[in-house]
Amino acid sequence: MDCLDTTSPFFPLPDGLVIASLFATDTQLIVQVACRLPTACCPLCQLPSDRIHGNSGRTVADLPCAGRRVILALTVRKCVCRTPTCPRRIFTERFPDLVQSSARITNRLRDALTALGLATSAEVCVRLTPKLGMQITASTLLRVLRTVSCSPPTFVRILGVDDWSWKKGQIYGTLLVGASAKEANRVACRP
Repeated sequence: MDCLDTTSPFFPLPDGLVIASLFATDTQLIVQVACRLPTACCPLCQLPSDRIHGNSGRTVADLPCAGRRVILALTVRKCVCRTPTCPRRIFTERFPDLVQSSARITNRLRDALTALGLATSAEVCVRLTPKLGMQITASTLLRVLRTVSCSPPTFVRILGVDDWSWKKGQIYGTLLVGASAKEANRVACRP
């Protein structure tokens, strides 16, 4: 299998991964990606192994290209761990720089969706992403956004409180909204 040139800045891949083939339609681009590294590291003992047990396929969504959805068809190797004390005998090679274990989207697509989700709401993002060549559901986007860690505020100068009842006398909710010093000054300066 001849591999295509992967030095293009338009489609960067981590070291060791190469594009084996491309298949394009009007709406999507399927990129067959394979690993050319001689060894793979066991996820438990972190020691390399060059003993190949077999191959398997994995598909993940990536950032769009020219309005087309990009699907990476990864060919991942199953390797045998050579460490006698390691409890994992067979493992699948991983590409943490490209995609997390068991994820269906690449790291760079997750980052783009996170930025869109933080700038808009989940429902607006779901309506916008197909026009950008991406597909996601609102529940998946909310699951991605829950993994984002926010830094705690340094201090709160203005605090707004709102409480409500979902059902009379049964379920109550309270919402606290804090404003930073910069926002508090802006509010205080309004006529």
